[in-house]
Amino acid sequence: MKLSRVRNRWRLLSSYLAGRADVAALPITLIVENTAKCNLKCPMCPREFGYYPPEDFDFHLFKHIIDEIRDKTELIFPWGGGEPLMNPDLFKMVRYCKDADIYTVVSTNATLLNQERSLRLLESGLDHLIIAFDGTTPEVYEKYRKGAKFEKVRANILRFLEIKQQKKSNLFVVLQMVRLPDNKHQVKDFQKMWAIDGVDEVRIKEDEIVIEGVALEERLNHDRKRHPCFLLWQGPATINYKGDFFPCCYTWQSEPYGNVRDTSVYDLWNSEKMQKIRQAHLSGDLSQYPDCRNCHAANPRMPVILGSFLVDFHKLRQWIPKMEKMAIFYKVPLFRDR
Repeated sequence: MKLSRVRNRWRLLSSYLAGRADVAALPITLIVENTAKCNLKCPMCPREFGYYPPEDFDFHLFKHIIDEIRDKTELIFPWGGGEPLMNPDLFKMVRYCKDADIYTVVSTNATLLNQERSLRLLESGLDHLIIAFDGTTPEVYEKYRKGAKFEKVRANILRFLEIKQQKKSNLFVVLQMVRLPDNKHQVKDFQKMWAIDGVDEVRIKEDEIVIEGVALEERLNHDRKRHPCFLLWQGPATINYKGDFFPCCYTWQSEPYGNVRDTSVYDLWNSEKMQKIRQAHLSGDLSQYPDCRNCHAANPRMPVILGSFLVDFHKLRQWIPKMEKMAIFYKVPLFRDR
């Protein structure tokens, strides 16, 4: 790891442990929404609760951001509320990150993953690909992935995996299913379905969005005990398709903290607004921050938080599944109750 990145991590960690709102550093991870466009209408997607215009993130602005953060930020998610493959500049974005030695993670619904895009994705230098596929039968899958066809998307994925094997690519591929009311009985079948060559991990993700009439309010514990949110020190900070800057991906519907078109990422991450929200978390008074007070994100225990500051993403990717198994075996959960 570059010395500049080690120093950046240390500044963030020392600020967090000392309870300081000022960090004088850059986030370790960053989300840059490469497009607001999507070709599906999934009921569990947050874009169903707001308006997204058919716009892409400007590639020249993306390059400007990477040029600023390349020596300190280590991980980029070039996706957000849209389908990343709808932006033709995705491959150039990933390559630009790769040339800057920044780890990249992309999530796709695979509907557009034809042979040409498969080859370009594999040749772009992408490190980590999440393929979202929510079901093992057409009836269930097409209910949740509205606008997609089960057999066509499955064929896309199988072809992609075959090309990956042919190219001897070391791209880490995750097949992911969100656990939902009508597919929760398919978990074991899903795990068996994708236990094939080319798939490095099969993941079952819990639903975090209001769906099937189950109000999110019913699943929140406003008075739960939790540490100050480490994401406000570590990242990922979030930049939407317009360049608007947010403290994290859970605050995207609130007022932006600025825009990267006229302010540097460093100045935004160390702004007075960012220091105020960190101070609110340190004091435990989130009354002025409803997004934080009502946050439904995982509530990690301190060993997990420390590990996220000290261990790079490459190792975390390998360790987390093992840690989860050990936690279950020894009955010591990694996360507090939501």
